Amino acid sequence: MIAYYPAAVRLQMELNHKFSIDCGISGPDANGKFTVIYPPGTPQSIQDQGNAIAATWPTTLYRNRMLWNLWSQLNGLSTKQQNNITADLQTGSPPKQFAVEQENTSAAFSSWQASSGATMTSAAFYVQDNPTYLINPAFDPTINVPGWEPVP
Repeated sequence: MIAYYPAAVRLQMELNHKFSIDCGISGPDANGKFTVIYPPGTPQSIQDQGNAIAATWPTTLYRNRMLWNLWSQLNGLSTKQQNNITADLQTGSPPKQFAVEQENTSAAFSSWQASSGATMTSAAFYVQDNPTYLINPAFDPTINVPGWEPVP
């Protein structure tokens, strides 16, 4: 299922991904600008960085990338990068990729079961549900596989 992400939602997800903050977003206003509403206690340095991002944030509508495109890009990564993704997705009990029921969880689980472990196929399902997950993740900042794209 294709999900659509308005610009304000993408900005909120981006700031949460970068700074682990649950902020609100207002806008865009008539000039296409956004206002970030930070939770109390957010350090000024994070607010400054978030406001800089918001100041140039595009108002473009995005959607999930097709699974085939995600899978192809994931399979083009190095073995080390793929192993890092697999290790991260398998963290915890239940594993991270199955800890929250999402749109693609059933398909990811079936793929994972059929392959006796996490594969780039089940990772593609997870990325489609969590489009910022593989944008320079902390466990391997060399990986950049966004799960969304502008609507053509």
